[in-house]
Amino acid sequence: MSKVERIKAIRKQARIWMLTHDIRSVDVLNALRMKSHSLVANTLAGRQNNRRVLQYLKDKGCPVEYLALPTDMERKKIKRKKKLNKSEML
Repeated sequence: MSKVERIKAIRKQARIWMLTHDIRSVDVLNALRMKSHSLVANTLAGRQNNRRVLQYLKDKGCPVEYLALPTDMERKKIKRKKKLNKSEML
């Protein structure tokens, strides 16, 4: 399975999650005040990585493993965890 196919399969889980939580792609579009529906649709299909769309879904509670986050967003998550662990020690 190629990387693109893997991302598409993972993002399909995100779309299923959206359906079960009554979130439509147009809701994401309106919440982010985006003009182009294709950005949302392409991100959900795994053809693009619009960080605003991915962050919105993450903030709504979509499991990170369903989003196939780009590496730079993954790094931010790891850095935040490290900061939390240091603050917990104090």
